[in-house]
Amino acid sequence: MSLIKTVPAVPLFRQRVNAVPVFLEKEDYLLRVRLLKQRMEEKQVDFVVIYGDREHFSHMEYFTSYDCRFEEALMVMDREGKVSMIVGNEGLSYSYQIPFKVDRYVYQNFSLQGQPRERPEALHQILSRTGICECSRVGLVGVKYFEDGREGDPTHTFDLPAYILAAVYRLCPAERVVNFTRELTGYPDGIRLRLHTPKEIAWAEYAGCRVANAVQNMLEALAPGRSEWEVSACSGAGLEANNVHPMINFGPQSVSLGLKSPRPDVYLELGQVCGVCYSVRGNLTSKIAVAARDPDSYSEELRPYYENFYKAHFAAMVAWYEAARVGARCSDLYDAVYAHIDHERHGITLNPGHGTGTEEWINSAFSATSDHALMDGEFIQVDIIASKSDPVRTSICEDAVVIASEKTRLQLAEEFPDVWKRICARQQAMRETLGISISDDVLPMSNLNGVYYPFMLDLRTVLAKQDQ
Repeated sequence: MSLIKTVPAVPLFRQRVNAVPVFLEKEDYLLRVRLLKQRMEEKQVDFVVIYGDREHFSHMEYFTSYDCRFEEALMVMDREGKVSMIVGNEGLSYSYQIPFKVDRYVYQNFSLQGQPRERPEALHQILSRTGICECSRVGLVGVKYFEDGREGDPTHTFDLPAYILAAVYRLCPAERVVNFTRELTGYPDGIRLRLHTPKEIAWAEYAGCRVANAVQNMLEALAPGRSEWEVSACSGAGLEANNVHPMINFGPQSVSLGLKSPRPDVYLELGQVCGVCYSVRGNLTSKIAVAARDPDSYSEELRPYYENFYKAHFAAMVAWYEAARVGARCSDLYDAVYAHIDHERHGITLNPGHGTGTEEWINSAFSATSDHALMDGEFIQVDIIASKSDPVRTSICEDAVVIASEKTRLQLAEEFPDVWKRICARQQAMRETLGISISDDVLPMSNLNGVYYPFMLDLRTVLAKQDQ
């Protein structure tokens, strides 16, 4: 096991970054449309139909910038790259923010209950107008794809509403309709698993700066007697859309419930478990440890776990960062992590890392048997959750990275020099202050990457790997 020590934090960790906003524009979305068109040609699919709703918007948003603010919607793309949007009443006007030409159709059964339904056109009739017919081969994208041996035939199993599936089947035979979701989010080469351009990396880094600023603001606001609400109000966050519910958790019950926060009637107590988590679409940061000033101010029940739970978890984080690089096998990263922690003693139930983007979790190849090799541009949430009860104790040091080849790094440095300068400063701090020997391939997306505060009321002190 790596030896872990405490060291003084450097100013970079608490520095707020006023980054220049990076927004994806017409050419960025059209590149993604071309990637989808190429995949359709490879798989000999004539149409792709992508389902979206308020919670499951990311597949559609990825190609169009359109997310479902109120209603369900469908995106239909043919093999020539023509995109059609089928939306409800309120989605129609919102669809005009799509930055390239699309055909628009209103299907009022997508509209909210009780809204006008004077347009009688059925869904299968609208789908027919996009070109789908009995000789078409159609790829459907719902929320997830299915694995062999789980739900019968995974190629012809779907997780979108039955009435939509029935409308497609009215136009073409069921055997010509396939689940296409794997081509977006499946390993090894799902389109959405990696960032394809330096601009997309800069977009993710801007989001990383936003969430790190908010998390650091909340960490500095922590004080015994303050409520979860009070601390959340200190975040300085904007009101943009999140990719996961904000979590500000004080005490064992709140930390155990996680998503049921922040609350106005839950107050921070010295020595208790404590955590803050904030995200925007494109990045997330989460830090959970103990509301303490030093080891002695841990509560009596948590004090015995400082060495073998909290420090061990950080050692596992170090191992992940040091093993990651272009071409590294996910099973090797998994083994590196579990050289320091184990399922039973540390309560690890999920994968040690996963793909991320506009939603927090796209997919994960981090398992003991995975042969997936990390790709150039792969966008990953470094997420190892240690969580046990009796007493409740949780340790999280979660941030995002991009895995990047030398070619990609050179392009990023040329096109976005300020972003590259910040990334290099973070790599230097991780190596020199935190003792983490990360590869040049690992691009930290915020100033909080790898920063673990074992005493969350003392932001002058962080954990680091000890030289051996």
